[in-house]
Amino acid sequence: VAPRSVQRSPCLSSAAEHWRPELVMMAALFVGIAEKRRFRLPAVALSAKKEAKETKEAFSNKIRTFFGRVYSLFSLPFGGAGNFTQVDQGSVGVVLRFGKFDRMLDPGRHQFNVAVEKVMVVPLKIACIDVQPQMVMTKDNLTVTIDAVCFYRVLDATKVLFEVQNYQQALSNLVQVTMRTVVGENDLSEIFAQRPRLNARITELIDAATGPWGIEVSQVELKEVQIQQSMQRALAAVAEAQQEAEAKLIQARAQRESASILAEASKAMGNDAAALQL
Repeated sequence: VAPRSVQRSPCLSSAAEHWRPELVMMAALFVGIAEKRRFRLPAVALSAKKEAKETKEAFSNKIRTFFGRVYSLFSLPFGGAGNFTQVDQGSVGVVLRFGKFDRMLDPGRHQFNVAVEKVMVVPLKIACIDVQPQMVMTKDNLTVTIDAVCFYRVLDATKVLFEVQNYQQALSNLVQVTMRTVVGENDLSEIFAQRPRLNARITELIDAATGPWGIEVSQVELKEVQIQQSMQRALAAVAEAQQEAEAKLIQARAQRESASILAEASKAMGNDAAALQL
């Protein structure tokens, strides 16, 4: 038996067509609310967890601060000096409180909280770095060994501590790299003849690079320029040949001048009949 076809009522079809946009909007609204609740719950949980962690850290910090003050109070009668620090003349102290910068200390004796604070002393005096010998290739493809010395001083203690890690090692490496670059741009003869110019150029480059670190480089000096033994013999031979050439040239000039003088004397005596003939 063939199935009986189901016919829709015209009223139902028109009602469905009429309410379709509203139904779609309601469905989208319900989906949006569900998604919002689904993502809101973890956010609220994370926020509450973060607040609880911050509250716990604040309470821990207060406890440590309190015990540090108690230690400072009870250690003084018994001769305790663990909560005092001394900053020498020519230096400055940087106080970190819970790992963050808190204040600066001038030269002298200062009290601090040993439980929550840390004092780092930075010298402001002129210091010297002895640069180890470096093998450098010159512009004319010759190998030389050069060492130097660098004079510097700290201008900003906070930048030295917070902008660069181990500023002395960083400065030493920077001097080595800059020295190789500048020396490699010159010939061997220029290195020996124009050393003040090389020193000024190296100092200028290093001082510009260490400015953001809070360091001032006052002077960089090349101490010694060493060359290989074979190159020393070759340079000595060239110098000896130049000296011999100059000596021969001087001798020739002397002979030419003496001949000219003799010719003038002979001419003068030839014009004078009473002159003595040799």
